[in-house]
Amino acid sequence: MSVEKTVEDSPKWISRRVGAINRILKSKGNHRSFHEHFIEEHWRLMNTKCKTKKEYKIWTQENGKV
Repeated sequence: MSVEKTVEDSPKWISRRVGAINRILKSKGNHRSFHEHFIEEHWRLMNTKCKTKKEYKIWTQENGKV
């Protein structure tokens, strides 16, 4: 049985970032370019092992936002 990570199970900084992404997408409407950019960031946020936002920023800078 696989357990998927959800926004509710993640640290507070990830929940706030996902909320900010959702607000941005809602205000921009249905523009594909915005959605494609934030889909990748959402995937990185849900799969990160970083405990803090500072660690996450350093990790994304070192790994080229892969």
